[in-house]
Amino acid sequence: MGWGRDPEGPIALVLGHVGHVLGQRELGVTIHRREAALDAARTRYRNGVGRIGLQLGTYLSEWIAGRTDLADTSRRSYAGHIRNHLAPRLGHIKLDDLRVAHVAEAFAEIPVSDSTRQRVRATLRAALNDAMRESLIPTNPAALVRLPSGKRPKALIWTEERVSRWSAACAALAACDLEDPDRERLEEACQPPSPVMVWTPTQLGAFLDRAHHDRLYALWHVVAHRGLRRGEACGVAWEDVDLSTGLMAIRRQLVQNGWEVIESKPKSEAGNRFIALDAGTVATLQAHKEQQDRERAVWGEAYQESGRVFTKENGEALHPASVTTRFHHLAEEIGLPPVRLHDLRHGAASLMLAAGVPMKVVQETLGHSSVTLTADTYTSVCHDVAASAAEAVAALIPRARAGSVTHRPRTHSPEDDHPEVRSPQVEGGGPREDRTHNPRIKKERGVAATYLDPAGQCSVVAVLAALVGISTGAFAVIAAVSR
Repeated sequence: MGWGRDPEGPIALVLGHVGHVLGQRELGVTIHRREAALDAARTRYRNGVGRIGLQLGTYLSEWIAGRTDLADTSRRSYAGHIRNHLAPRLGHIKLDDLRVAHVAEAFAEIPVSDSTRQRVRATLRAALNDAMRESLIPTNPAALVRLPSGKRPKALIWTEERVSRWSAACAALAACDLEDPDRERLEEACQPPSPVMVWTPTQLGAFLDRAHHDRLYALWHVVAHRGLRRGEACGVAWEDVDLSTGLMAIRRQLVQNGWEVIESKPKSEAGNRFIALDAGTVATLQAHKEQQDRERAVWGEAYQESGRVFTKENGEALHPASVTTRFHHLAEEIGLPPVRLHDLRHGAASLMLAAGVPMKVVQETLGHSSVTLTADTYTSVCHDVAASAAEAVAALIPRARAGSVTHRPRTHSPEDDHPEVRSPQVEGGGPREDRTHNPRIKKERGVAATYLDPAGQCSVVAVLAALVGISTGAFAVIAAVSR
């Protein structure tokens, strides 16, 4: 009999000893785990005396009531998430019984967009993080559940093709009967192609031209050029503006909480910032200040000294909702495709990048916490800019082959040879002297005009510098060194 078959042999004895040792270790590990679990249970009991069997709905109600550090708008948002989505679907489950499967199943039933679903999950996650800190639960199921990303929608430009399709659909919808089987399709076609739409520079120039005599023209001008949020524009005070140096400080905002308007700090720490003003914007604000002084004289003692830059005729602060309503009314009067007031902020970011402003400067101007947020959310490349960039790159390649076709940019149009031909979108605009002071918006050829040198030629350096987000001078130095 070999050693391996002898139950009393050396190998059998060694294996038996090893098995005994491993068994003792496994037993020790098991005992250790059980003791750790008991210690955790004791800790949870000590920290949550009387909390055994606590339901999630009750905990969430107590949690939101105890969050005294929340801003009013955040509190309203969190409370809405709890009342409308979390409590009805998860409120009956005991807090220490809550599992990832419960959360995943509940969120699959919430009839909202992916981005809203992510915000509701953020509320639950914040509440359960506090429960973990109180040792009421060992893990946070909301942090472990997988949900669709809910990425921010990309901004789209109102190109001529999109405007044509949208206009045709709206005209067809206006002509069809209520019982028309195509009505539902036409209603859908009349919706903007994306939740975030941006006017072209020509469309924006047409809006500013026609809105020039509106009482709040200065507000539209500042938002379109400098990208302020609605609440920031409504909240800025004259003490925050230095017209002599061309600087505006963003220190406060007026936000809507239900219908009530409250003053609060900027949206984030990065939102507390200084914004440089161009000469045209300074002149616009100076004219607006003189208009406000005339209104103060008319109202006399009844005038309300709110100190705001943009106010009602009697000096009272503007309600943010009324500003949005006025903006949409003006845009419809002009016949422009629909955008939100907030989309002027998107357009301002795109125009700054098209003008060659570095991404970091754009981020600081908009008050974003990171460059990534600026690049991913608020910038869209106008068709004219992209086409000019492509032509500029093609023009850099020398062609010595005999008979090669002379390069003629696609962006060249007959209108360039006939300046008297004008786009129908700007017909009927304000007088020439009332046009906006910003030459990049004023040019009829759109953003492509940004890259024209004094001789009227397309500047390759400016186009490529804008695409990579560095200054024109820096790009020129790099190009010279590379040669």
